[in-house]
Amino acid sequence: MDPINEYMEKFDGEKREWLQNFVGYMRENHPDIPGRISYQMPMFKFNGMYVAFSAASDHFTFHTLDFDMIEELKGLLPKAKFGKGSAKVPYNDKASVEILISAIEKLIARYG
Repeated sequence: MDPINEYMEKFDGEKREWLQNFVGYMRENHPDIPGRISYQMPMFKFNGMYVAFSAASDHFTFHTLDFDMIEELKGLLPKAKFGKGSAKVPYNDKASVEILISAIEKLIARYG
């Protein structure tokens, strides 16, 4: 089985749903950007940049090395908490999905 699919199979309910949503988006819309498990999470690398996704008990985490993007997301995701290179979104914040998809597209436009 594909390692990313194996990772997602470890989760159920909304955790798996969020992971499948973002991994599926990358696979469908950017099949040229290979995904792999890195740092124990699905990661998609392109030209020195990456986006990665992980599931925690009470939030979905979006990871990137583009700290300017994280700063931008702080103004767009009021329910999220932030780390140095991450946005931690509560699972019940469905409105954040489109914002994070838009962030992915901006990152690929900048670095892809």
